[in-house]
Amino acid sequence: MSKVSILMTTYNRAEFLPKAIDSVIFQTFKDWEFIIIDDCSTDNTQEIIEEYVKLGLPIKYVRNEENLGVVKSRNLALSLCSGEYVAVLDSDDEWVDKEKLQKQVDFLDKNPDYVLYGGNAVIINEKGEKTGEIKYASNDEDIRKKILLSNQFVHSCTMYRKKVADQVGGYGNYGVGEDYDLFLKMGLQGKLTNSFDIFIKYCRQSSGLTWKNRLYSAKNHLQIIRNYKNKYPNYCLALVKAYLRIVLAIL
Repeated sequence: MSKVSILMTTYNRAEFLPKAIDSVIFQTFKDWEFIIIDDCSTDNTQEIIEEYVKLGLPIKYVRNEENLGVVKSRNLALSLCSGEYVAVLDSDDEWVDKEKLQKQVDFLDKNPDYVLYGGNAVIINEKGEKTGEIKYASNDEDIRKKILLSNQFVHSCTMYRKKVADQVGGYGNYGVGEDYDLFLKMGLQGKLTNSFDIFIKYCRQSSGLTWKNRLYSAKNHLQIIRNYKNKYPNYCLALVKAYLRIVLAIL
């Protein structure tokens, strides 16, 4: 059994996959398995992944017979993970710190009261051009003060304890924000932290969301916030902010 299971779900991201997978291969930490769920892609995703499998890498590749959506695919991948820790890499992102896994494993091994360890990110567009940075709160106390107001973790930066993720039921059944819900659930079981280091290049699509998608996302966010009343600080302020987000999505 590998120490770390790397979880990836993908759908029609063939153009990004080689950089994402290569960033795993180039990690200094080598005790990993790579779980890739292909959610019935219609591009050449399968051919690309199978070329890596032929290299003898510890990749478990599963292609869904039909498109299941991101939540079911993430939870399927999670169910196949056998490692003590789960590291996430979305298929259009890229790990840029070659010691990311080693740093996270070392920390979690030494700090059993922590359940989730994230980091910072550089934002890029589809062309690979830098458009910004993401820097979140680093210590548990500050994260808890802010996490209902805004998610304090970049999904592809995170490593979490598999046992705890299973205990809380994995990714929440939301069309948007399923990772955010998982982080909030895990925070009720132990401490949270972020590294000051930049761990990834995070691809943010430049094409704008439709107002319907923005509204759908805002309503999902509100639903998630409501589930954590009296469980994290600043609930009332977060609730007001969530309602305001809905109003702005409508306008």
